[in-house]
Amino acid sequence: MKEDEIKNGIQLVCETSKEISRLYEDKNALIEKLNSLNREDLAPLEYEYRSKSGPVTDLRKDVLKYLLDENKLDEQTFDEFILKHRAGNEGKFVAHQKPFSIFHPLITSYGHEHLREFIDQFIDEIIERLQLKGRVDHKFVDFRGARYLGTDRPWLAIYNIKHKSQTTALQLFVDFQDGKIRYGVYRYPDVYIKGPIERDSSNFDFEALISLFEEYKGLVLKDEPAETLSNSSSSNKNNPDILTISLAGNKLYKISHGDFKAKKNVNILNTFKQNHWVVLHETTKKGQAEKFKNELQEGDYLYITIGSEELFEIAKVKSNSWKYVPEETIGESNWIYREVEYIKSAINKNPHELKEQRKLFYPSANSTFSEITPANLNEANENLFKPYFGLEFVSDESEPSGDEKSPVKKDEKTTTSLPMFPCNIILYGPPGTGKTYNTIDLAVEIITGNKASHQEDKEVFDVLRKQGQIEFITFHQNYSYEDFMIGIRPDLDEASTLKFRRKEGIFYRICKRAEQNYLQSQNKKKALRPFEEVFSEFIEPLEKEEMEIEVKMISGKSSFWITEISHINLGFRKQSGGTSHTLSIDTIQGLYEGTREFTSGLRSYYEPLVKELWRRGREATVEVPLNRYVLIIDEINRANVSKVFGELITLLEEDKRLNAKNELRISIPGEETDFGIPPNVYVIGTMNTADKSIAMIDIALRRRFEFRGYFPDYSNVDNLSGEILKHINNEIYTRKKSADYLIGHGYFMNGGELPETSKVLKNKVIPLLMEYFSGKTEVVEEIFKGSEWSVKYDTEKYGWEIKQQNQTVN
Repeated sequence: MKEDEIKNGIQLVCETSKEISRLYEDKNALIEKLNSLNREDLAPLEYEYRSKSGPVTDLRKDVLKYLLDENKLDEQTFDEFILKHRAGNEGKFVAHQKPFSIFHPLITSYGHEHLREFIDQFIDEIIERLQLKGRVDHKFVDFRGARYLGTDRPWLAIYNIKHKSQTTALQLFVDFQDGKIRYGVYRYPDVYIKGPIERDSSNFDFEALISLFEEYKGLVLKDEPAETLSNSSSSNKNNPDILTISLAGNKLYKISHGDFKAKKNVNILNTFKQNHWVVLHETTKKGQAEKFKNELQEGDYLYITIGSEELFEIAKVKSNSWKYVPEETIGESNWIYREVEYIKSAINKNPHELKEQRKLFYPSANSTFSEITPANLNEANENLFKPYFGLEFVSDESEPSGDEKSPVKKDEKTTTSLPMFPCNIILYGPPGTGKTYNTIDLAVEIITGNKASHQEDKEVFDVLRKQGQIEFITFHQNYSYEDFMIGIRPDLDEASTLKFRRKEGIFYRICKRAEQNYLQSQNKKKALRPFEEVFSEFIEPLEKEEMEIEVKMISGKSSFWITEISHINLGFRKQSGGTSHTLSIDTIQGLYEGTREFTSGLRSYYEPLVKELWRRGREATVEVPLNRYVLIIDEINRANVSKVFGELITLLEEDKRLNAKNELRISIPGEETDFGIPPNVYVIGTMNTADKSIAMIDIALRRRFEFRGYFPDYSNVDNLSGEILKHINNEIYTRKKSADYLIGHGYFMNGGELPETSKVLKNKVIPLLMEYFSGKTEVVEEIFKGSEWSVKYDTEKYGWEIKQQNQTVN
């Protein structure tokens, strides 16, 4: 640049800064400036705003149209425009305390393009004169402001390119304010190493600026990012390439900017990055927006992901307050942000290997903002933070990470840290009080450690059921031990002869699933991946490509081939060519899991097949997190509990679980001789006290379960329903002398909606009262006396007549 170009450009910026300082403080000066704007500068902005909306944007559009229609603003009209759009939207205007912050785009968007062109050339000139090209980065904030709220102090910073942001770097810094230019060597937030030297446009000397920057450019180049994060972080002793960050009582979250992953939004994402914002829409459901506003605290950590496509940064929250994103940043309203400090960039930005993971903290999960709880921290470290960010988080509440675990010798016992939940819980109470409803939230909390909205928990619950971590069963009068544990059933596929098959019950299956996970998480040598997983991999060539699967005999000199599969058997072909042979899949599973022994004449075929499955089951080398498994038993007291549980009653106790202080194992007749319940199995039962009182439950069962009562909650229904329900329950308690027969609020709720009270009374409540009081209609009629409702049994129509005030329901 030529000397006069620099001089004229500096004069332009200084004069503009003086004008903006006046507009920033003086409303009448701002109105005068708006009235003087050229139509050529306003028309492009009006076109740009056509596709945008929001309280602040709509205000700008109205004023733009007013000016383009060749009207002139006065103070009253100006104030009326603001009041019209601010009413009911006060929260959206919190960041716009100065009128200039609202209307600056009309002045700075297209009217300042020549000014921005000069500053870009000015920065290039400084970098070229200092011979810093390729070694430094820069940032320029014009009069629109870093957050597009307008500013009376534009600035530029030149800093070491190794820094992700100027906020962490030593800077060659220049700013303009109120007609002055200042420059020096600066470090954020407000420390000058040299300067600032202040000049106006008449006595500014560009060569003096270059001389000062030349003297300190070496210091800028030496200013590289710190190798360690903070006093709370350190190198991992077992892996020096992994950085360790102590949460020190703070929380850890995932935040996704997936709404902006499209290429057209690259500028929006860049704005977030430049301003160190994490952003969420105010209407984000499932309680995520409220948590973002109210639970996220200064000092908490987040990892930022761009949907499931790109991992970005580990960040730390800088303040406890949130603000609205200026509407022009995104083009719409109701986006909110929290300011963060960037800690560490992703070393592997592509998380495609995690796409099948559905827990809420993974990038691919259907969540925008989610806490990573201590219960999930080890899994997150091993699968996400270590491989993709090169760090791990540690918490006093979490288990030691994989690198800190000692190798476990065969048969060596290890202690296991599990969430502090009772292993066996029964939710009891009268009908309709939300017992089954609350098992969903409790099961999810036990497994994930998260407390969330019921809707969010239900989504997680469904995922965990598919993954086999939750099972749900309803007991009934004919439910037996054989249904619950192991029994035999007729083989209905064998039409010619009557045969019986071994049938595993729901409790046995979840215990075996949990046991294998427990052993793998403890690095036990006998740990195997689940049979279903390994077996599916083994038979995949046969099922998908119809390829026979060769299995080497133990001698290694001959083979046999798996040729077909049914849901109960594998068909195989011998080396000699014989094909009418089958191996039972149930037997293969029992041998694989160690619950059966090789006894049949086909041992020579079972043995090599099972050894091949064992090899596959043990070959996985990845660190396996300890998972929790929950069995929900609805209506647990409707079955003969002592008969269904049998000897399992003793094993349910926490100190009798596998690897516990008083570990016990039992023999299952005709099955394995070493069965135990692992510590990561939780049992939740629900019990309707109207069917059977707690006092009538087997003492052995009562001693081993924690009982949590659920009773009517009148706040969950409308006033009309709540009043009559409260009246009915008072009458029931007076007559029954027990809360076991109360009626719950759930009768007056229908999937979250509140049905008509009269219909509920007629179709649900009165039939239940008839059951409670042995069909005595006069008792039911008396129960409603003294309430707003009159109930009478019609002996001619044999139905109930219900009246409420002047209404009648037949």
